[in-house]
Amino acid sequence: MRNILSRLGPGMMLAAAAVGVSHLVFSTQAGANYGLSLVAFIALVVVLKYPAFRFAVQYGGATGISLVTGYARISKLALTWLAVGFFVDMFIATSAVALMTAGLIVSIFDLAIPGPQVAVALTVATAVVLANGHYMKAEGLVKVLVIIFSILTFITMLFALPLVGSDGRPIFAELKPDRSLAVFLIAVAGWMPIPTNAAVLVAEWVKEKRVATSGAFDARSALFDFNISYALALIIAICFVVMGTAVLFSTGREPPQQAAAFAAELFGIFTTVIGPWIYPVIAAAGLAVMWSTQVALMDAMPRVMDRLTAVIGKRPDGARGRYREFLALQVAGVSIIVLFLTKSFATFIVFATSMGFIAAPAIAYYNYVAVTSSDMPEEFRPGRKLVVWNWISIAILTVFAIGFIYTSIFQ
Repeated sequence: MRNILSRLGPGMMLAAAAVGVSHLVFSTQAGANYGLSLVAFIALVVVLKYPAFRFAVQYGGATGISLVTGYARISKLALTWLAVGFFVDMFIATSAVALMTAGLIVSIFDLAIPGPQVAVALTVATAVVLANGHYMKAEGLVKVLVIIFSILTFITMLFALPLVGSDGRPIFAELKPDRSLAVFLIAVAGWMPIPTNAAVLVAEWVKEKRVATSGAFDARSALFDFNISYALALIIAICFVVMGTAVLFSTGREPPQQAAAFAAELFGIFTTVIGPWIYPVIAAAGLAVMWSTQVALMDAMPRVMDRLTAVIGKRPDGARGRYREFLALQVAGVSIIVLFLTKSFATFIVFATSMGFIAAPAIAYYNYVAVTSSDMPEEFRPGRKLVVWNWISIAILTVFAIGFIYTSIFQ
């Protein structure tokens, strides 16, 4: 068991980042609003994004080169696209996670302090923990939290299964093709299991793991870690859909619009299914895994932005990095957003997750170009089936991106 855990790392960081908003919020709401009707859709989206993430992991594991450098070698357009996307995500995605985590804290401890202020305090505290920029510390913390939360979630889902369809309630919803459904589907897919931009993050984590293990964490180890963690992210998503269906679907209960209230509703699922005694356990585990999401994002985003500026500015190898400076910038940006620019938790979460679709097709394409470039050893280049799979994914993700833009303009 210890040997298997030692082979896990960057993939678990990805799983931690995924388990946050997409699973706790949107998977639960999918079950609460639509029963099991969206399980196939969620699985499809996760499958569609697989090649983009796999290519990033293969590139980082086989070359030991940052995917940011790989983008720079493709074209200036590719690097510019990445820089703009990550500069925005560094603030928007982290703000969404900070608000959700703060909502859990407010709910658990019944605080009178407003959620945005708690989010700022938590963001500052997380930055202090990560200030030395040591990847292995973040990985070790996140790995334990994700595994514990995953076990608790799966057990709760098993307890919830007998409640699915109880009292004569339906299991599936009648899906009406209207704008509200379209907006929800786009939002779900935008961060299910995580925005495609995160492929660059996991490649960066793979590179850091290779350095920390003196090359022992190679391409095969990276793929083993990634496949397990990616499958885990899908399983947890389905667990929350089942739990939302079992406890909330067709009961007349509307998911709350504020973070703290939604957190209370979320924990209510566990206590309804298992009993009130589970509350301290699931509250601690939920808060821990949500914080692990914030740790993962606040470790990776400044790391990638540091690498981006190094490549764009042609910073010499061996020059001092600017991880701490970007971490401080991230704290400042997140603080401004959560304090002054978020009136509705639910609306902001939809906006933050939907933004993940705009860059998705381009990220999937450029990752393919990188993994088939001369940087890659021949043995680690993708086979024909995976390439075809990726092109189909790019086409479908492009349709979703257009759909997001259309629904945003024509409200």
